[in-house]
Amino acid sequence: MDQEKSANKWVLLVAGSKDWKNYRHQANVCCAYQIIKEHGIPDDNIVVMMYDDIAYNKDNPIKGNITSVITDIKNVYTGVPKDYTGDDVTPSNFLAALQGDDRTQKKVIISGRNNQIFVYMSSLGDEGTFGFPGQNLDAADLIGAINSMHHDKKFSKMVIYMDSDKSKSMFKDLSPLKNVYAVTSSDEKAKNQPNNYDTIRKVYLSDEFSSAWLTFINGNDTSSATLENLFDFITNTVQKPQVLPCKFGDMKIGENTLSEFL
Repeated sequence: MDQEKSANKWVLLVAGSKDWKNYRHQANVCCAYQIIKEHGIPDDNIVVMMYDDIAYNKDNPIKGNITSVITDIKNVYTGVPKDYTGDDVTPSNFLAALQGDDRTQKKVIISGRNNQIFVYMSSLGDEGTFGFPGQNLDAADLIGAINSMHHDKKFSKMVIYMDSDKSKSMFKDLSPLKNVYAVTSSDEKAKNQPNNYDTIRKVYLSDEFSSAWLTFINGNDTSSATLENLFDFITNTVQKPQVLPCKFGDMKIGENTLSEFL
């Protein structure tokens, strides 16, 4: 990838849960990191938030290893940046990282009017909230941050993929005029649906939504496939009727190729 083009892209990856039973969320984020890194986005432009209590968990039969739905990557934990771990995985730090607020003295997105931002979030959730290990992220705070960033010209276009319970409720107030395109795994009433149960680890490796989008970007030419192609693939791939992917915001962004963000 052209270095100048990759420098215009920022990626924020968030696993909002902890504990072995929620293995899939950190596995999703680690898998996303490996694929995005392979596509040429440098670590300097990737921010990762995850509790980091899975790879060396007492219940992990292969210490230091996290596996995922993409089976040709044997250990998706390898090389994943530890920008925010443990008690630093919070809504306030997420909003600071997204908005470029470096008062946390941690890595943040440093973007301007010419930058594209891609955000992927995987966790539990409820109506109007996205789960973090302690206090949850409220929809109003997320939309407020997006509106502030748009006002301050901190991005050209932003894409958000959110995989959590009732995730449609997080974007009901997203304006189509903010240059943001958001995709959620479910409507405002549906629970998330885990999949790919691992009989050795006795946990699910992913969710219906995340396994679909990760499989697509791993196996398709991102320079020709569009965000709309990806949405159609997710919609046609999920195997449980209660999984209802939804999209919000500026629909024109859906015409952009994936390589413009990833």
